[in-house]
Amino acid sequence: MAATDKNGRETTPRGASGQNISFAHRWRGYKSHHRATLSDSLTKMLREPMQTLMTVLVIAIALTLPAALYLTVENVKALGSNFESSAQITVYVKRQANSTAIETLAGQLDAMPGVISVSFISAEQALLEFKALSGFGSALRYLEDNPLPAVFLVQPLVTDQASLAQAETIIAGIRELPTVDAVQIDMGWLQRLHSLIEMGQKLVLALGFTLGLGVLLLIGNTIRLSIQSRRDEIIVIKLVGGTNSYVRRPFLYTGLLLGLLGALIASIMLFSCLMWLSSSVETLANLYQSNIVWGLGLMGFLALMLLGATLGSGGAWFAVSRHLRDIEPR
Repeated sequence: MAATDKNGRETTPRGASGQNISFAHRWRGYKSHHRATLSDSLTKMLREPMQTLMTVLVIAIALTLPAALYLTVENVKALGSNFESSAQITVYVKRQANSTAIETLAGQLDAMPGVISVSFISAEQALLEFKALSGFGSALRYLEDNPLPAVFLVQPLVTDQASLAQAETIIAGIRELPTVDAVQIDMGWLQRLHSLIEMGQKLVLALGFTLGLGVLLLIGNTIRLSIQSRRDEIIVIKLVGGTNSYVRRPFLYTGLLLGLLGALIASIMLFSCLMWLSSSVETLANLYQSNIVWGLGLMGFLALMLLGATLGSGGAWFAVSRHLRDIEPR
């Protein structure tokens, strides 16, 4: 039904307030505005190439450093995984132990929690190995009895500090067995390795948090300067009815683009460093017969891009929320 004025004449609604706009039209307009805002933000960044490049490079360096340290720690862990197999517990059996006592000891060792495998070397096998490897085989011919005892090689599960503590418990339990003469193991170097890896992981988190905070502050300062340079434009937009979300949108896109570009360049820098170190890393991997983590992989690349986008848009959001309240038309 048409509206009427005070004289009873019908009036036709004019302007946007009197029109019923469908959801489809609103959605198309919303997408169109986002595309235009994204294109406009990218254009404004390209108009200031030096400032954009310097900001992106700082973001890239801030993301590359913790990522490179993370890869270093992962490669040290990969190298250390091969060392863990050498952390065997050597259990020397008493010479007077008979075959029944040795079988009982084997069952007790195999039943201990945290033990992966148990292998037995008889006194005769130990003597043959000693003759073959020591170079003193001819001297043993003058001995009446075999001086070497039977030995059990116990392989504990060693993956972290908790399993190292469990290995110490296993050793203490083995020493209490009546058939055991002595126990020998050297895991001090493995404990130091795990301590270094744990320290490296904490350093990655601390460095990543610190540099991430620096990226937030950098993008926030960049957006703040952009807001101040467009202060008059923002006032005009608010005078004609522009909402805060409308004004905020181009700055959020600017921060998002800066973060994505920084993460992309960080990935390129990281890949370049790995290619530069490839020959030395391959040599080290071959010496320790280990697999080297060559890069972040697809999931790591996507995580780095997501981190850059989050830091960029987050820094822009905080900057806009802080400074947009101070710009109001009078």
